[in-house]
Amino acid sequence: MNLSGKTVLITGGRRVGAHLALALAQRGANVAMSYFKSRDAIESTAAEVRKLGVRAATIAADLRLPADAERLVAQTVAELVSIDALVNMASEFHPTPFDKLQSADFDDAIASNLKGPYLVAVAAARAMRKQPIVNGLQGKIINFTDWAVDRPYRNFLPYFISKGGVVAMTKALAAELAPTIAVNAIAPAMIDPPPNLSADDIEAIRQASPLKRLGAPSDAVHLV
Repeated sequence: MNLSGKTVLITGGRRVGAHLALALAQRGANVAMSYFKSRDAIESTAAEVRKLGVRAATIAADLRLPADAERLVAQTVAELVSIDALVNMASEFHPTPFDKLQSADFDDAIASNLKGPYLVAVAAARAMRKQPIVNGLQGKIINFTDWAVDRPYRNFLPYFISKGGVVAMTKALAAELAPTIAVNAIAPAMIDPPPNLSADDIEAIRQASPLKRLGAPSDAVHLV
């Protein structure tokens, strides 16, 4: 697919997001990436994107804050002209054993994994609605959730609740924004385990997968 002249905003452009940014750039898309703490990693990816002959923007934002979500979208449009697609990837994933659960664990998961994507999706959709309709669409929104929402495993209760909310949000946004903005979700298996997971946690997640393996970046990238 030729994406020349299109702009894609990726939240959480580290790890899998970096693979996606490069894949989109290879198809000709300009790429904007948000970051909260991982500036060096994002800037490195942006440099690789630019080597492919397209434009890249890196934008610091705390997506839990409405003003930051709105600024992220506005800056994307200001630097790269449009926002043709949003890929909501930013999330927090870490174990929360039931016996040690605190109310803050729930609040943090909802803020990072549901509120943030919601705020960015709303801001992006409002910007997309100002754009011309091309081939029936003004834009696309893709939300990343988790395959295990329908078959959760232990020690990640707040995380799964928040990701289940992303599924509901995707369906509601699709109804709200049709027919000119397409909204879909991708639910991959775990890809690139974060460093805060123990070997036992990773093995338990692998065994819970029907394929008995972790996901690969290519599993998600080709779906976008």
